[in-house]
Amino acid sequence: MQTFDVLLGEVVVGQLGRVQSGKVLFRFTEEYRQLPYRPVLGQHFEDNLLKTYSGVREELPAFFANLVPEGALRELLLYSLELTEGDDLQLLAALGHDLPGAVRIRPSQATTNLLDATAEPNGAVIETGVADEEAVFRFSLAGVQMKFSLLKSNEKLLLPTHNQQGDWIVKFDSDIYPGLVANEFATMEWARAAGFEVPECQVRPVSELPAELLSRVAPTGNVYLIKRYDRQGTIRIHQEDLAQVAGLRPSLKYEQWKYETCARVIRAICGVEGYEEFIRRLVFMVASGNTDAHLKNWSLLYPDGKRPVLTPLYDQVAVVAWPPPVASMKIEWALKFAGTKNLFHIDETTFERLAVLSGGDPTQIKRIVIEMLERLAESWKVGRIMELMPPKHVEALFNYWQRVPLLRTDFLQRVQMIY
Repeated sequence: MQTFDVLLGEVVVGQLGRVQSGKVLFRFTEEYRQLPYRPVLGQHFEDNLLKTYSGVREELPAFFANLVPEGALRELLLYSLELTEGDDLQLLAALGHDLPGAVRIRPSQATTNLLDATAEPNGAVIETGVADEEAVFRFSLAGVQMKFSLLKSNEKLLLPTHNQQGDWIVKFDSDIYPGLVANEFATMEWARAAGFEVPECQVRPVSELPAELLSRVAPTGNVYLIKRYDRQGTIRIHQEDLAQVAGLRPSLKYEQWKYETCARVIRAICGVEGYEEFIRRLVFMVASGNTDAHLKNWSLLYPDGKRPVLTPLYDQVAVVAWPPPVASMKIEWALKFAGTKNLFHIDETTFERLAVLSGGDPTQIKRIVIEMLERLAESWKVGRIMELMPPKHVEALFNYWQRVPLLRTDFLQRVQMIY
């Protein structure tokens, strides 16, 4: 019988395994619970470290379900590792050395099985295999977009080998969303110019990718590279996204929480500084037309293992650059915002309502919104966005700004005055 140790860096925090009923269970160790300076695995666990956590039916518990990839990357990894769809515990175990943040999964080295019959009736732990150690791809990244974790050594891009971890993420252009690489790079550079903390980003020719990778995915054109903020050399820095904080599976990343819920939770966990930064990022997402800011695109980082802060900004794309086939009367956000999802209804009063709903000061929030819009208008030029963004995407943004109450007056006039 086999269980898996769950580690944060080098600290064993608990055991994960599937019992005879088919359920996957997770329990913290007594040693972890008694640590005088205990690193935090996830905010969702903090209220009850004695509980046995389980997934729905035979699924992983929600926190761990958010550690395995979705979409095209998932399909590629299942094929590469010769695994079958539906057994996420086996997939997590196979990728367990290179997961998001500081979490690691390995076959248990403990002498005591925490997932015995005391955890659940008929709770014997059943055997779970681990995939071939020689597989080419052995990493996990969240999200549905095709992406890979790479090492960069003297500007050369390499695939991590067994027991190595990637320190850069590479993303590709898309037939469905043409110009995606240039769009994301331009949007991220706009954020950097506006004063947000943004990881180092680059656009590189696809020919610079490792040959083993090119033989599997055959991309064309350029690729987008972003430095991982959860890696510093060989050191892993723990992170969790808001879907994990909420205890929701990745399939529910667009449901149940609203932006005011996110704001309220971030205020409670990260304090006023984190709360106001969250508001600034919301303003940027309205200005950039990023309609896909779901729960997995917001994350907490644990630099000291215990006290969370917002991660650097990531996954910022001007989604409105790809309008629907028929001109729409609304463009909807991923989550509800103070009673609406329609970006064409967002104005200063919407942010004031969000402040009231999330426990903030409406006057202070309005001041932040105005200052942020001024900064974004100025940084549009400083960041050379007109040069970096595909011309059709720039045109789509200008058209979008004219339809959003928050943007169509002072903000749009400032941008136009610059040019």
